[in-house]
Amino acid sequence: MRARRTVAALAAAVALLASGCGTRASEEEVRAGVGGGPVELDPAALDQLRDAGAGTGALPGAPAPARGPADASTDAVPGTVPQSGSGTAPGTDSPGTAGAPSTSAPAAAAGTGSSGGACTKPGVPLHIGQVGSFSGVFGPLVGSARTGFAVWIKHINASGGLACHPIVLHAVDDGGDPSRGSALVGEMVSKYNVQAFVGMASMALPGMVGAIERTKLPVVGGDLVSDPWFAHPQFFPQGGGLRAIVDGALKQAVADGRTVHGLLYCVEVGVCGSVAKMLPDRAKVAGAKVVYSSPVSLTQTDFTAQCQNAKNAGVQAFGMAVDGSAIARVARSCAALNYFPQFVTGGPVVSNEQAKDPGIRRNTMSTASANAPWFRTDTPGQREYAEALKRYAPGFEVDGPSMLAWAAGKLFQAAVERLGDAARNAPVTSADIFTGLGKIRNETLDGLSPPITFTPGQKAAPDIPCVFFALDSEKGWTAPNSTYVCTKVDR
Repeated sequence: MRARRTVAALAAAVALLASGCGTRASEEEVRAGVGGGPVELDPAALDQLRDAGAGTGALPGAPAPARGPADASTDAVPGTVPQSGSGTAPGTDSPGTAGAPSTSAPAAAAGTGSSGGACTKPGVPLHIGQVGSFSGVFGPLVGSARTGFAVWIKHINASGGLACHPIVLHAVDDGGDPSRGSALVGEMVSKYNVQAFVGMASMALPGMVGAIERTKLPVVGGDLVSDPWFAHPQFFPQGGGLRAIVDGALKQAVADGRTVHGLLYCVEVGVCGSVAKMLPDRAKVAGAKVVYSSPVSLTQTDFTAQCQNAKNAGVQAFGMAVDGSAIARVARSCAALNYFPQFVTGGPVVSNEQAKDPGIRRNTMSTASANAPWFRTDTPGQREYAEALKRYAPGFEVDGPSMLAWAAGKLFQAAVERLGDAARNAPVTSADIFTGLGKIRNETLDGLSPPITFTPGQKAAPDIPCVFFALDSEKGWTAPNSTYVCTKVDR
């Protein structure tokens, strides 16, 4: 039984990050996400982030602005537009908007709008929500997903909005608590009339499904590692899920001649155990042999016993269902035994600073990810992502979580664009967004994802058995190209 759980490590680490929590954000951290120039958020969302706690350090790579007087009417999550005044709320006839108080936003800058064609006047603001576990042990990682998504919104609004509708972002922290997350989901609908949830990065997401069902709103893109992404009609993933990452990581390891596998998986996060139970046979099907696995704690400082056991078992590919700092400690413990197995995990698991750890790079770390390598600029989508972050978040170092969030935004954009001119002439409602999503066919988000196809009224998103590979070594992050690879494993 123990051995059967081992292969799950190849994917569980992805789940840990993509659905993990993050540090709580101060007002400065929120503003730091775009770097330079005033950016706004609705006051209530700012208050929620402020109340979550302060003083935990800026978002990875983002410049810290000078501290000034707090003013909820002007300070905001990056890339959004402020609420002011009142009026008829957009989309009040759509699911989940009954009783929502009305809001309005300043006009977006004159531009073409993301759907093409000149915007003669701004449309009704489009409110969307993002829920993340932005506090806890995985904070340094998930914080960048918020930055990536906020920069996407800033980028879209600077171009005139989506179909000429400026976007208002309501970003909230559930602290990894499904009860809190469920309450926040309901609050964003009842108070702010959000029409969709986008870029979700919550460890508590499975426990929030009931609340999401009551809203009847679409959930567009996010971490992709929990069951609802490929099992629920309201969820629309922007790439391959957990099973694809496991199979992809196995395929890569076996292709490199590493067929003897091991696993370390954390005891603190439920996804570690659930992934181990869900995927016990993937290694056998892929031609790999699992010989060792062990539960560990994310707070564990020494892994000598685990390294010795793995070495004795002949483990060549050591799956890491733990966070990046733990992987660095594993590398140190194994090095003391003159043992240097390759680590195998998901691309977003390790922060940029952790990926620079000399121990990790000496061993090398093979990864599989749902979206394109964040450090390359081969495709139009990658170039747009890199250029927007450079413009709106100077000093921010691109990484896996911010790419996932950006790609989620791009999928939402693609859905609105499928509505054509109709989206320009009326408020965009959740019903419209479902319609646009149902028109997605072989969409690659300008090279950021494998082909995505949805159908109207689908019961669940179809599986996407494709991933992108990357390697962290003494050369830094590298990838042979930005082409996705699909597995042929029996699914």
